Amino acid sequence: MIEDSQLYRGIFWIPDTDNIYDSDLYFRIPCDENGNIYSEIPAEMSSKNAGNYNHKNLWNSLPKKLTGGKSFDYYPRGRVEIKNRMALVYHSGYIPQDMLKVWLIEKFNLTVANGIRKIRLIADNSGHYRCYHDNY
Repeated sequence: MIEDSQLYRGIFWIPDTDNIYDSDLYFRIPCDENGNIYSEIPAEMSSKNAGNYNHKNLWNSLPKKLTGGKSFDYYPRGRVEIKNRMALVYHSGYIPQDMLKVWLIEKFNLTVANGIRKIRLIADNSGHYRCYHDNY
């Protein structure tokens, strides 16, 4: 089995904040240590600047088997951006940062070998990352 060592940016959801290691709801875009992407993102799933996925558009394209029929903003979620050899991770404040960092390193390959010199986790408790914990 060949291990994937590619660096990625992208988006994620964490349905179970008590056990985030089981989360497979993440979508990655191959990139270099400066965030330059290596592949095209379908326009209907891209963010405003077309350099990353859009949570709502991508969620709406997923089968109900994965989404449980919930809206895109039901679960805590986040985004991994790469700039100047730094991973910037914007996420719901309900996701435990200690577990999140380990999970992100594994899923997005945020390693020194891939040119990443720092990972900065930014808990965003604004309405942008609102989820079911906020009691709609």
